[in-house]
Amino acid sequence: MPTLANAADWHRAESEHFILYTEDSEENTLEFVQDLERLNEVIALFTGVDIAAADLPPSSKLTVFRYGETRDMSVLAAGNRNTGIGGFFMPRVTGSVAFVPRQQNRQRGRSRSRDISREMQLDPRHVLFHEYVHYFMWQHADAPYPLWYSEGFAELFANLEFNEDHFVIGNVPTSRSASLATVSINLEDTFDPQPGRTRNYTARTYAHGWLIASHLNLNSERRGQMGTYMQAIATGASRMDAAEQAFGDLDVLTDELEEFRRGSARILRVPYAVNADPQVQIRRLSAAEEARMDLMIQLKSEAGEDELDGLVRDGRRLLNRYPNELPVVLTAMEAEFDARNYDEAEVLAQRAMELDPENSEAAIFYADVALHRAFADSSQLLEARRRFGAANQLENDHPQPLYGYYLTYLLDDEEGTPDNAKIALEAAFGYARFDADVRQALVHMLLEEDRVDEARVVGARWVDGRGEFQCVMRAKYDQFTEGNREPLLEAVRPDHPGEYLDEDAREERTEEFEAEVEEYGCETD
Repeated sequence: MPTLANAADWHRAESEHFILYTEDSEENTLEFVQDLERLNEVIALFTGVDIAAADLPPSSKLTVFRYGETRDMSVLAAGNRNTGIGGFFMPRVTGSVAFVPRQQNRQRGRSRSRDISREMQLDPRHVLFHEYVHYFMWQHADAPYPLWYSEGFAELFANLEFNEDHFVIGNVPTSRSASLATVSINLEDTFDPQPGRTRNYTARTYAHGWLIASHLNLNSERRGQMGTYMQAIATGASRMDAAEQAFGDLDVLTDELEEFRRGSARILRVPYAVNADPQVQIRRLSAAEEARMDLMIQLKSEAGEDELDGLVRDGRRLLNRYPNELPVVLTAMEAEFDARNYDEAEVLAQRAMELDPENSEAAIFYADVALHRAFADSSQLLEARRRFGAANQLENDHPQPLYGYYLTYLLDDEEGTPDNAKIALEAAFGYARFDADVRQALVHMLLEEDRVDEARVVGARWVDGRGEFQCVMRAKYDQFTEGNREPLLEAVRPDHPGEYLDEDAREERTEEFEAEVEEYGCETD
């Protein structure tokens, strides 16, 4: 693992929509969080989202860990300094997290090749901004957007420029400039990519996606056409027919995009909707909080199976130093839980609740322990249900207790699922649309109730696309509508959270999927 941070430099900052742990000065910390809040404001402005009306809970805040260099992100994500990861993002019901370096890799020497290498690195801010756009859209404007638009729209906001009283949008993403310069426009390959036509697929999805998203959003004559396109798709039009309905003569659109591609960027300068600087609370971390940072980062990034025993030892050593410091107890608890040491995790959850009876994080882990134990002992489902109910009383708009409460019924073969559990799941989805597990559970529930059209919209990301998985899922949806329900219901039924798949079990599932790919004729080149 990388050497993470000088503990003395760590700060915690919190704003309306973000929590930031960073190895930086207080001044830089303030500026970074305010830029994130401005990003949130700008996306809302362009999408017409009323953020205040959304009234999202504190649990929806994104927690960002910002430290080190780009190479540290590669080590954290994959244990490899050469993967070129500029940061990464993990949306999840327990609390979404992002990891971003404080700076790009420092280059040694003065050669021009090193300067060029540095220029071509992914900008850490752009990576975070890009992924946050997806997070925002899932939460506030969830819809089955085609991949080219989803990624292109995110690229549009990835390199926003913030100035004192306005922002600048429309600059060409540096990492896409080569593709824009060399790949000509082909709208059919962009709008309706087919298996086997894989050449330039990435360039058309990201670079041309940015080009088209920019043209549709920054050109007043084209603004609003994307909504028409989505509506046409929703009413059953093919992708190319929908494009003609929304955008008109596609040869004209191609000519416009080619002119745009060969010309200069269309820069738009827009005053901030809210002139006051976003409010941010900043403090230095305590000694106990600083001591846990390395362990906390590795746990929140979902460390590999082979690392968990070492992380448990680190957590226990920290507990010996800080036995009654709540942040340390919570982090050590998470390490024990991730290593499936449920007895130890339960004891630490109880200790945390003794230190702070109102701490919902400890209460949620306490409930999750019982839910995970229920895989081997179904009688634990009733105890998990009781504990999730208690956690919900502490924070009634946190999605995890609501989701966990629903699972205690879904996984119980002895009881049906009552309406209040279904309502809990729908509420969890409303608070955490970005979480794939919650979404999957809702799709399963909708299918059980024969609400197939709704299920297909909520689960659009598993159906819409050119991959083998999407192809298999489309085939199972077709079977479902023809009366053969079980293949699809089995595919979307949530796994038991307490189930552990070893290497052999994972390989078996892979083989089962490959057999389905062959069965449904879904092989791709």
